Amino acid sequence: PVRRAVVPDRCPPAAPVPRRRRDPRPSPMDPGMTRHVVRCGDHADEGDPDEEWLVEGFASAEAAQEYARRFVRAQIEDLRREARSPEDLADMYRRWGEYAVTKGFDAEAWVAHCIANPATRRQETDYAALEPRP
Repeated sequence: PVRRAVVPDRCPPAAPVPRRRRDPRPSPMDPGMTRHVVRCGDHADEGDPDEEWLVEGFASAEAAQEYARRFVRAQIEDLRREARSPEDLADMYRRWGEYAVTKGFDAEAWVAHCIANPATRRQETDYAALEPRP
């Protein structure tokens, strides 16, 4: 005799949908972190998690803040050559520049300072020199 597969009238209940986990990336605003983080991204894609990246491993909040300052200043100085006025530079930065966020860093005040006071030394824009080493 040939056995035929039995097809149930109803499908078994579906497995429960797992709950979405919180963003696994540490927040630069998390006070419980032992190392400090700077979150960077592009203003043109602000808020898009695929267009943000983290620079992790700063030993202190001050080191992370200095990295963020140099990073933002480098962006502004790169755009300064094309700007016709301080207002134009501010607009260009908010449209095409890259941002940096970390706890205790007032980015808006720093951007205003950088626009009003051009960098005079290479060190002021050399953020790569401050990247944490593994």
